[in-house]
Amino acid sequence: MTGYGQGDKAENGSRVVIELSSLNNRFFETQIKLPRTLYSLETKIKEQVNSRIKRGKVICTVSWKSDVVAAGQLKLNESVAEMYVKVFKQLQDKFSLSKDISLSDLMNLEDILEPIEEKDDLEAIAKVVEGAVDLALDSLMEMRGQEGERLAADMRPRIAKIGESVQQVRSMSSEAVDLYRAKLEARIKELLSELADPGERVAVEAAIVAEKCDVTEECVRIDSHLQQFLDTLNESGPVGKRLNFLLQELNREANTIGSKSISTGISKEVILLKEEIEKLREQVQNIE
Repeated sequence: MTGYGQGDKAENGSRVVIELSSLNNRFFETQIKLPRTLYSLETKIKEQVNSRIKRGKVICTVSWKSDVVAAGQLKLNESVAEMYVKVFKQLQDKFSLSKDISLSDLMNLEDILEPIEEKDDLEAIAKVVEGAVDLALDSLMEMRGQEGERLAADMRPRIAKIGESVQQVRSMSSEAVDLYRAKLEARIKELLSELADPGERVAVEAAIVAEKCDVTEECVRIDSHLQQFLDTLNESGPVGKRLNFLLQELNREANTIGSKSISTGISKEVILLKEEIEKLREQVQNIE
């Protein structure tokens, strides 16, 4: 399920901003983007996110600023200085410049000097991060919940449509057996015209066909699965995997009905059933 949430928390000289975005995914996956100083918190953040989200790809971006600075103390950023000196030398070689690099030239460049920060208390920062993640998760879950309601509203009419198709199959199933019995009786009378009454033969054959083509059990199971599906939609918490399982069972029953069909009408209804089941399956992939 898609969604976005943000959490902003400041405490003890640290400010942490957490941005969470979730994308549709059959499984749970997290991607954490952290400042290098906070790399050690990655596992803890993943566990915190996973405690509330069980399905989908979640991208977590962590921004952190610290106000803890040793007053009046500066240090040379050697890597930046080396980079500038290298660039100056490349320019001298390329354009045959004669002027040497002076100290004042370097001191006027950005990021050559940087303040010396006092050592931050990682445990204290971790608590701020945890609080910001909770705020972001609250926001994200609210948005995902709203999307879930929209998906459920779309699926309920499809469930009703499947139920209507099952009722059609029930009705056509008994009619198909009666029609088959009439055709069989006419055919046997034609082939065995010398017999006075082929009724017993017809009855036996019709009974065999009726048993082979009986879809009562499949229809009852579909009704049960549909009700379970609707009940599950009304539950709180992760339901995606259960819904996916129910759709697999619905598809299985639809295939069985199709294999038993002796009526083009039933075959058409089975196609409609499977089309609606597939549409539901696509939606369920987005539900946690």
